[in-house]
Amino acid sequence: KNLIKVPSRFAVAILSFLLRVYSANHSPVSPKDKGTTMKGLPSTLSLASLVIATQIWAASAFHSPQFFTTARSGSFTRAFGISEWRDTFFDFPETSDGRAPKEICILPFPFDEVLLQGETKQLRLYEERFIKLFDHCMEKHSGVVAMGLLADYGIIETVPICEIEAYNRMEGFGIFVTIRVVGRAQLDEIMQEAPYLTGVCREISDTIPPNLELPNLVASNIENFMLLLSSMEHTLSQAMGENENEDEEDAEMRKRIQIAKLEDRFYDDLGDDEDEEVAELDRKGRFRVAYNIALDTDTQGYCVPKSSDLERTPQELTALSWAAFCTNVLPGEDANFRIQALDSNDLFDRLKLGSHMLREKKNQLREQIKKAGLKFKGEEFDEDF
Repeated sequence: KNLIKVPSRFAVAILSFLLRVYSANHSPVSPKDKGTTMKGLPSTLSLASLVIATQIWAASAFHSPQFFTTARSGSFTRAFGISEWRDTFFDFPETSDGRAPKEICILPFPFDEVLLQGETKQLRLYEERFIKLFDHCMEKHSGVVAMGLLADYGIIETVPICEIEAYNRMEGFGIFVTIRVVGRAQLDEIMQEAPYLTGVCREISDTIPPNLELPNLVASNIENFMLLLSSMEHTLSQAMGENENEDEEDAEMRKRIQIAKLEDRFYDDLGDDEDEEVAELDRKGRFRVAYNIALDTDTQGYCVPKSSDLERTPQELTALSWAAFCTNVLPGEDANFRIQALDSNDLFDRLKLGSHMLREKKNQLREQIKKAGLKFKGEEFDEDF
């Protein structure tokens, strides 16, 4: 994922500079200067090479999710991600539950910035301690890092496990990094506090109920809630558009949503408007996107065979249980529910939690619609849930 857009004027400036170098290198030179160039560039560099070099500079300003580059060595390093980290041997004693303890670096975050399965976050690391942390996890942990969620009493025990999906070092600006959640772990111990946090953790896997009939029923309710909430929000949005006398609370909410959308656009891919399109989707559209991403990034193994009479597989139910908490334009508003979801090791419990959260949102929207003097035709849709 690209972290910032590079304005075309920068590419033009670089091209102009290279053309000046080209002109200087092809002007008459004395015999003793023959074969040398400005800044050590070879005199045989052609105009075509300069143009190609400029195109490569623009294209390589950000790196693909597979390959990354470091400014110090100039060589390419493969980031293998969570699979390689799982295979890395760490000299810790075995635990009674059979889960192998692993060393991991910990990036601290406020708890309301928690990320769930498949979600990404863009960071700029500029403090020396965080740059050292970054180098550590790239060199020794296969590009895997934990989100340390800070609460009043310390770090929350359950931590999201993230892969460093892309990064770019920029001289004078630090390191721009994209992380994506690919799993969870239980933090057992803090090994080091300075200059950066490292700890010992054990991965968490969901408990899958032997009978998936009830989980499938709750999953269907969640999907129906998404349709209902999207319709209610559309009705309310139309009414607010027609009513210019919105109160302070609604105005502040609208402002925060616009700021969130602007931040999303700032981190769009170079030449790619996919994130912007997602930001413009309604709730059911955001739910669909979150579901597909959670499904694609799932690294948990499943031993429960798919039955012909089941509507969804365990993996599909798991993706849906995460997507239920990823539809708010301002995720921080659902922080308490999202933390509970992160901490839930039972698939059925997390599905029920998601259904409960959406029911509360429905009740809140119902009050807002009544306050606006409107009546929503589909309100009776949820009465049987």
